[in-house]
Amino acid sequence: MKTGLHRAMGTATAALPIWLTALLLLALSTVAGLIVSENYNNALKEGEARAVSSAHVVAAHMEWMMEASDLALRRIEASLGTRPVEASAQLVEDLSRAVGELPAGFEYALLDQMGTMRFSSNASSTLPDHSARLYFSRLKEGEELTFSRLADEDGIGRPSFIIARRIGRGVDFRGVASITIPNENLDRFWASMDLGPNSTIAVLRDDGWLVARRPVARQAVDLSQTEWFPLTRKQTSGFYHSSVSPIDGLSRIVAFWKVQGWPLIALAAVERQEVLDQFWRNLFSDALLMVPLMAVLVLAAIWINRLLYRTAVRNEELEQALERNRFLLREIHHRVKNNLQAVLALVRLQQLPSEAREDMSRRISAMIAVHEQIYETDQFERVEVAPYITKLVHDIASGYDAAVQIHLELQPLTVDRDQALPIGMIVNEVVSNSFKYAFAGRSTGTLSVSLREEDNVLHLVVRDDGPGIGPSLRPRGMGTKLITNFVRQLGGRSSLQNDEGAVFSLTVPLEVASQPAD
Repeated sequence: MKTGLHRAMGTATAALPIWLTALLLLALSTVAGLIVSENYNNALKEGEARAVSSAHVVAAHMEWMMEASDLALRRIEASLGTRPVEASAQLVEDLSRAVGELPAGFEYALLDQMGTMRFSSNASSTLPDHSARLYFSRLKEGEELTFSRLADEDGIGRPSFIIARRIGRGVDFRGVASITIPNENLDRFWASMDLGPNSTIAVLRDDGWLVARRPVARQAVDLSQTEWFPLTRKQTSGFYHSSVSPIDGLSRIVAFWKVQGWPLIALAAVERQEVLDQFWRNLFSDALLMVPLMAVLVLAAIWINRLLYRTAVRNEELEQALERNRFLLREIHHRVKNNLQAVLALVRLQQLPSEAREDMSRRISAMIAVHEQIYETDQFERVEVAPYITKLVHDIASGYDAAVQIHLELQPLTVDRDQALPIGMIVNEVVSNSFKYAFAGRSTGTLSVSLREEDNVLHLVVRDDGPGIGPSLRPRGMGTKLITNFVRQLGGRSSLQNDEGAVFSLTVPLEVASQPAD
């Protein structure tokens, strides 16, 4: 059973590195998964923050552009005064002076109340009639300022939008002053933002129609039906992960920011893949470090497992050898006991004086007891003294008819196996003497045996309540010689005194090696 238990423990020990490695790999995988997930979410959050920040920048740019354009329109209206809307030389000169320097590509124009273009800073303008344009109709119906949708007015691939102001008050509609802003102005601004090749910036009217975009949209686009547009009705700014753009079909993080003081909404949209590219690059660089480390860990675990398996096999072999040795030692002590019992039986069959036969029998029984104690407890190096002495005393007492009260105060302790037999033989002789001499002719008596250890010294005291030992009555037979010899073998000291009976004392240093017996 012990062998099976040790084998199971050896197998468990050999498998331990595998389990530990598996747990470590699981822990590392879990931590790596959490880190990857956290980095992924952080990458998206950085993309969201970047998109919102860019939308804010676009909104600030458009606010400045609209204020500059509206100021130019007001100056045009002021320069016109009460004069009719026509292209007179003086009016052209006054308008040029009033507008001043507009950004490159900006064009300003005057339309009369019928929508006919009377003047344009772009002499090659190919759209003289704006009466059918929606922005003109809004101004004619009473709006003070409006914006057109993104359009290619001249039909030559130059998309733009118009900011226009009504000339006249109330029902006195005299015409329209407008500034046309090319979409390529947004292109130049986008280039300075470094958002990524597939990112976009755009400007919407608050009704959802596209006003400007980079890259340009070649037709008018209504974005009011997109999933993120309703957010602009509730928030000043925000973002949304758009699944598919209605213009080019790309997936982007769309951020919006309302242009302060104007019915416009600035957009900045960063492609999700561009946001995640840096995440994947970081993940790849981390994997270049982590994967070899995990591979080294697995290889180290396999190597350690092989070493531990070999150690476990070797330990199992040693355990089996140790168990065989235990069995052999147990068998030896058992056979010695059996042989001594055979000797004991032969002694009892011999025609010897009864006293000599009983003395010899008790001595052989004391030797049998120590071997029995050894093989029953499997303690081949150390012997427990207390149960050994208990058995000896009761066995001796059972051989006499006296009703002796026995008091045992035995401290649990162990001694070297070479010390156990001498101690047992001494106890056997002393206790036997007490029964033979102290309790002879008495119906009752008291025998006490105490055993204790103090400062690594064994103290044994055997006391009876008999008449004691007189100087002339001290035993000088075989028992006395055996006690003297065994005390010398133990390297101890003994004494025999009278104190309301005979008192035998023995002290044995437990660390002193026993001397060979004579």
